[in-house]
Amino acid sequence: FLLVKALAENPGHVKSREQLMNAAYGELIDVEDRTVDSHVKRIRKKFKDVDAEFNCIETIYGIGYCYKHD
Repeated sequence: FLLVKALAENPGHVKSREQLMNAAYGELIDVEDRTVDSHVKRIRKKFKDVDAEFNCIETIYGIGYCYKHD
């Protein structure tokens, strides 16, 4: 939930993996970059289970993720 909150608080603003990790886990816990990717993949699936056309979380390759509000 904290990842979705971090993305949705500022629609259109790109959040790096590091920023998302800090939002979800705090700065004291060290997790792999791919952990965020894995969480985002599962979050997208859950939203798509409710709305098959959901596409609001955009991957910005090499940078991070962005919540886009249509």
